[in-house]
Amino acid sequence: MISQKTKSNKISEADLKLEEFKVILNARSQRITGPRLEILSILKMNHKPLTISEIHGKVKNNKIDLATVYRTINLFAELNIVYEIDFKDEFKRYELIYDRHHHHHIVCKKCKTVENVETCVLDDLEKFLNKKGYTDISHSLEFFGVCQKCRN
Repeated sequence: MISQKTKSNKISEADLKLEEFKVILNARSQRITGPRLEILSILKMNHKPLTISEIHGKVKNNKIDLATVYRTINLFAELNIVYEIDFKDEFKRYELIYDRHHHHHIVCKKCKTVENVETCVLDDLEKFLNKKGYTDISHSLEFFGVCQKCRN
């Protein structure tokens, strides 16, 4: 499918996202469906991990049922399109893998708000471990505290 072009003969940002997601699904031999593209778009537009309920709440016109969101997210997790994050509360959260840089999160203990922490002090430690001969090194570090809004 060829994307529609805007008046200035450039592909719109929405069309670029759509094409990008089609490439991702095609590369993993998956059918391209409206619900899959919309869920990918929701994850792309939100730069923090989302619960299944939060994803479902952002669906336009409630046209995708909750079961479809669950199935789609589980498929995306199996295909390594999304990363599952467990903050040891009652909800698992998901964020895209492919276009995200390495980062951590801070979670408010009271309201459960999640924010990204853009710096990583462990990069030097990973380089040190790599020099010791370890490969495929990864780590997970999450912070928990009380946000300013809940403190006030």
